[in-house]
Amino acid sequence: MASGFNVIALDEKYQIVSLLRYTNLQWNRKYFEPGTFSLEIPLEQYNSNYKYIYTKDRPEMGKITQVNYVDQGSYRAIYLSGYFLENELNRRVVYRNGTTNIANAPAWVNKTGNAEEVAFAFFNSFKDVILSDGKKCLLGIDSGKNQQRGKAAAHERCGEYLGNKIYHILKASKMSYRISYDFQTSKKVFSVWSGVDRTQEQIENNPIIFSTHYGNIKKPNVLTDYTNYKNGCIVDNENDAITYSQVVLERTDINDNLQDSFVYLKSAINRNDYTSDSQFVAALKSEGYTELSDHVKTVNVEFDAMEGSYEYMIDFDLGDICSIEIPEISISADAVLIGCYEVIKKGTWGLTLEFGTPILKNRR
Repeated sequence: MASGFNVIALDEKYQIVSLLRYTNLQWNRKYFEPGTFSLEIPLEQYNSNYKYIYTKDRPEMGKITQVNYVDQGSYRAIYLSGYFLENELNRRVVYRNGTTNIANAPAWVNKTGNAEEVAFAFFNSFKDVILSDGKKCLLGIDSGKNQQRGKAAAHERCGEYLGNKIYHILKASKMSYRISYDFQTSKKVFSVWSGVDRTQEQIENNPIIFSTHYGNIKKPNVLTDYTNYKNGCIVDNENDAITYSQVVLERTDINDNLQDSFVYLKSAINRNDYTSDSQFVAALKSEGYTELSDHVKTVNVEFDAMEGSYEYMIDFDLGDICSIEIPEISISADAVLIGCYEVIKKGTWGLTLEFGTPILKNRR
């Protein structure tokens, strides 16, 4: 399916320091959260100028955040690990509206539009901080092209980390974001992206079916967890002598009867920040949906992909919607590929795929 790939170490100015001769590499790509990496190299190859790792064979660029020296007597090694650049957005916070010394603070409190428009609005508003005294805190990431895709979205300035907030905005539309690095220009660019529909029902793309019946997966691990599941949120608001309760329903059962599993949220949203009651209520509803996103029924499907069936990053890739058939436990589903975990050790390459909910749809 694939083989090893070259990894280059760069310094803080993105200049090449060395081609890394790694003995163990783990490249963990994720769709709805920042991915991670880890490399093992011999001690004699280490250089303290290593700050980033880059490869032309994967869309991610890594920032080294940990250096671990291990002396095993006959063998001394350095382990380099860290996050991909998507995690850089979590160095910023979506600060709430109010009195501030931030000169470039946005005027809006709640942003509406399609998911990609809202994601770009949050990125452009909070990635850089310019203070009233002229001091600047800049991420150094450019804004890419807004293609205005995704479902209708409404999101509040809520104090979350910026990267996590944008993941929340895009997830309902099965979309994500990435920070791309152009090696020629040394520019980092924010963009929204979406996987490809490769399910059995569609006809535009080649279908991808992972199944124990076909023998193209091994070591399946399927977990269904109802522990934290809630289908509704009661949002209570008491601000400036206005008391308001909004019941937000995320899901109903097959007979459209309401279930009684609710989570409670006391909101700090201020009615005075909105020009109409309808905008205020919409903001409360958006806050309820955000809270419910952490209270879903979890179904995670994880397995090792067999070599020789489909070619990784050609036939399928991270973010794609694929079909999964595990007849032993009556699983027949379409799910988003949310994790691709590569291990290259002693010349041997392995790939583990993770599919997850709330996107997973059981079609029994």
